[in-house]
Amino acid sequence: MRRGLMAWSEADLPRAVLEQRLSRLQAGMERAGLGGVVLYTNVARPAAVSFLTGFTPYWSEGLLLVPVSGEPILAIALSRRVSGWIRTVMPVGAIETTPQPAAAIGRRLAGMRRLGIVELDMFPAAQADRLTASADAVSFEDATALFRSVRLRVDGAEIALVRRADGLARRCLQTFERSDDARAVVADIEARARLAGAEEVFVAVAPDLRRATAFLRSDRLDALGEHFAVRLSLALKGSWTRRTATVSRLSKAPAAFAVADAVFERALKSPSPAAALKALQDGLPGRMNSWTVEACVASYPLEVVAASSDDRPFSAMLPVSVVSVKAECDGITWFGAGPVIAGS
Repeated sequence: MRRGLMAWSEADLPRAVLEQRLSRLQAGMERAGLGGVVLYTNVARPAAVSFLTGFTPYWSEGLLLVPVSGEPILAIALSRRVSGWIRTVMPVGAIETTPQPAAAIGRRLAGMRRLGIVELDMFPAAQADRLTASADAVSFEDATALFRSVRLRVDGAEIALVRRADGLARRCLQTFERSDDARAVVADIEARARLAGAEEVFVAVAPDLRRATAFLRSDRLDALGEHFAVRLSLALKGSWTRRTATVSRLSKAPAAFAVADAVFERALKSPSPAAALKALQDGLPGRMNSWTVEACVASYPLEVVAASSDDRPFSAMLPVSVVSVKAECDGITWFGAGPVIAGS
């Protein structure tokens, strides 16, 4: 369950922006001959529905139906008493609270012959069975590519939120209270992020980079070594980002860490993740061992779309992405992660 602030703001995410996103999806549906598109949402996969409506569930699951014309409807497995709250964080569309979201959506498919499902291969079987039982002669088609064609047209509102989220993440990693106790570090970072308005915060720590490089959750942490890394992932008004900082507890940190930090910040200003990776490959004061590129392209907030362990090509046109790298600097592992915003 999410525990942070969940609120919609016209200034941060204007209703007109959400309406434009929905209109672009509906135009694509009309060209594809679809009568509607259904998107699944839950606490782990909120991003697609949040992109279109501003709503992020704090628990439970739901389905969003976007018809080819008219307003969307969110059927969510929450009690009726929270429908008023949902309206405060979801300024577009209709809301139906029900223990069976798929049955509720199925009753609204009358006359529809072709229905698109975003991420059809991951659509929960129980929801699919209820949707099929409630609908009449509707064929299901994968609408993931259609949705992504809309999702990857990033607007100014999202860019502004990503930048704000990144600024918050950087401040939290720069100002946390130094301690020998890794759990105290995690608690301080999370508190700073949540008090600043983040609705979700995940902090992981690689506590001793001379011994191991795995990032651990707080329940598996104890004392910190001379060099450690902190990975902070957070959401602000539905926009996710990730930052990783490599920290030395020595009075004199390795000079290579400062150089790597400076090179990484410059690389994040590159016009694409591919250009950022090239800048890091050329500029880091050591060997880059591995990298990943993540982006919000469907229901998962940050999804790996490319990695050094995968030879498949990836789009260089990602408007917003997170680049994470692992390198060896002066014989010590160094980590960096941060957002690349095209055109920044």
